[in-house]
Amino acid sequence: MCKSKTIKRVLVPVQDSKAGEELLLYAGQLAATMGAELLLLQTKSIKELTFTQKSWSIQALRTFGERILSQLKHLISPVLFECVVRPGNLSDCVTTVVQDYNIDLILMETCPLHQEEEQADPSHAAAIMEMVPCPVLVVPCTARFQKLENLVFATNFTDRQEKVLKQIATFSEQVGANLTLVQVYSKAERQHLCSYKAAMQETEKLLHSQDVNFMLLEEEDVLEGISDFAEMVAADMLILATQDNYLLKRLFSSNYTKTMAYHTRYPILTFRQIKKKPCSGSCLNCMKNKSQVVVPAEQPFRVD
Repeated sequence: MCKSKTIKRVLVPVQDSKAGEELLLYAGQLAATMGAELLLLQTKSIKELTFTQKSWSIQALRTFGERILSQLKHLISPVLFECVVRPGNLSDCVTTVVQDYNIDLILMETCPLHQEEEQADPSHAAAIMEMVPCPVLVVPCTARFQKLENLVFATNFTDRQEKVLKQIATFSEQVGANLTLVQVYSKAERQHLCSYKAAMQETEKLLHSQDVNFMLLEEEDVLEGISDFAEMVAADMLILATQDNYLLKRLFSSNYTKTMAYHTRYPILTFRQIKKKPCSGSCLNCMKNKSQVVVPAEQPFRVD
């Protein structure tokens, strides 16, 4: 299998709060697992920062980072991190920060979205996902880090990008986990089962590895099927590859109660992928926005 780039630097938007402490503890343990370094980003709700304000804020953020990460005494070596402070909110600066600091992954905490909040919060993880070219790892508020052993990638074998597949496979290898690719299809799609199986076999050839498994699963509701399967195989993380944030918003919507039992406890890793056809989970949404989708420019490719 052709190797894709490994994750070297993780961006963590964080505030000096209890939630920020929990997120940073998670980030530190994940970074240690991957052999990556962290970039801590703090935003200030003002239009501009003076040199003095910026200096004091960076020093305070560094002190915060050292205090929290020092709690990870079981790590063989300390987690390396840098700090950056920007004015405004996260959505105002995240694109520039990702580009300037060669970010490979964004790690964010998220809580359930209420319907009235879905369009109101431009700094929610679902909104940030559409602004950046790198993957976004969404950690539910109640999640705590645990060793990553089983990852589930919800995919469509007939509609995939080889580059994204290899990125996901490389990530699973980097964290030392087994990877299962599963396609959920409805009863009405049974007539296409032969083509799904053929596409699955082609995907298996691309990702030939003893730690990658492939499955087809029939379920009327895609997200319910994905959630139930992840729960059944005791997945430590769910991976999605979509061209917009519809599925991520639905997963964390307070109205979608079926999936909340699983997704309030386990993280979701999202990759941007151009789709050839509307996905089965959001056909109307995909068709509505197909002509409007703008894909962020790719970052320079690194081979490690």
